[in-house]
Amino acid sequence: MKPVVRRWLWVGVSAVVVALVIYHVSQGSEWRNFSWGRVWASITNANPAYLLAAVAVTYSSYVVRAYRWGFFLEPIKKASLRVLFTGQILGFSAIYLLGRPGEIVRPGYIAQRESVSYTSMAAVWLLERIYDTIFIALLFSASLFLVPLHVAPEQARSVLSGAHTVSLLTLLGTAIFVVFLVVLRLRADTMKLRTPWLLRFLPQRQQHHLERFLRSFADGLGVIRSWKDLWASVASTALLWVINVSVFWLVFRSMGGDVGRLSWMAAALALFSGILGMMVQLPGIGGGFQVVVIKVMTDFLGISLVEAAGTSIMIWIMLVFPCVALGVVLLVHEGLSVRKLEKIVEEEEAQLKDKL
Repeated sequence: MKPVVRRWLWVGVSAVVVALVIYHVSQGSEWRNFSWGRVWASITNANPAYLLAAVAVTYSSYVVRAYRWGFFLEPIKKASLRVLFTGQILGFSAIYLLGRPGEIVRPGYIAQRESVSYTSMAAVWLLERIYDTIFIALLFSASLFLVPLHVAPEQARSVLSGAHTVSLLTLLGTAIFVVFLVVLRLRADTMKLRTPWLLRFLPQRQQHHLERFLRSFADGLGVIRSWKDLWASVASTALLWVINVSVFWLVFRSMGGDVGRLSWMAAALALFSGILGMMVQLPGIGGGFQVVVIKVMTDFLGISLVEAAGTSIMIWIMLVFPCVALGVVLLVHEGLSVRKLEKIVEEEEAQLKDKL
């Protein structure tokens, strides 16, 4: 399937899902007294000092991401931090503007600028996803245990019990996943040799794709060569997610009122919900992100609908506008356009297919 067709198909599916979720949420009784004027007032009255701090912290997250990519890429090549930082900004700008299909921009841009294979960059991207998934799961589990949930009295017991069960299952699943990664890292060479035999029951095409995925998976883990490497990668990832949660918390503080009194761990819960919402977002608009954050803030954190709506919109602004604004500047500086970025990726993918 061509990238353009795939992108528009994804946009269509996302639009349908977002529309259904919005319709479901809007059936609540609180929406009858909802006022966009009050939402706008809550946004315009936000404390600018906290918002400026949120912008600065947002930019620092891309510096940490660039450093981590450089660390993961080091066994292949010592890359320029400037190129890696530019790749992070352009990549996330593409995600915000194009949706999930924009994910391929980061590895494609860095692969071409650093003259390394797209396969190696895809392996780095996959390793980054692994680390992020583990830390997101840990934050989610901790927030369910530590954040006071505000739900209706008749639902409180079942909701709290369900939340703690989900938290424990998430921790258990994360532990199993980490053990799998350790085994895969220690047995990577053996796994590579045995993969074709293990996948022999699959059709040839699926076998080929899954084998390639597992090889990239193992290659990505190959950058962890010692305990020092492991702790360095863990520390940089932990710092990154502390920064990401802090962006949400700073926006909470800027809004004041009940939102301003929410804890840092409540911001972690909102962050997790926002990540889920971003799986179905409309390019440049979001939609899923805002709706899911609003739902969590109103149903579990005890925030009014107007305050939750204003906060979700402000968080989206703090995440998207600083990144896209700098992304536009870097596109001009690099003499690029979104279409040229797509072309870079298409060329890398074509070369990869030729090799295979």
